[in-house]
Amino acid sequence: MTLERLYDLGFDRSSKHGRTLHVACSQCAAVVIMDVPTHETGCPNAKHECKGCNNLVPVGVKYCEDCR
Repeated sequence: MTLERLYDLGFDRSSKHGRTLHVACSQCAAVVIMDVPTHETGCPNAKHECKGCNNLVPVGVKYCEDCR
């Protein structure tokens, strides 16, 4: 995982110190569970991959505009 990918997933306060990534979100208490960065339920910054093409979309939306 890269710092840019964390930003894309909504972890806007993440940072890199040497080789260590620190996962953080301005809207929730983000955590890492088994190497998977995770937002709290209901976080407005949370994003996931579109079911059709894997573009990032907000949680609660299944398909991006191109796949609808």
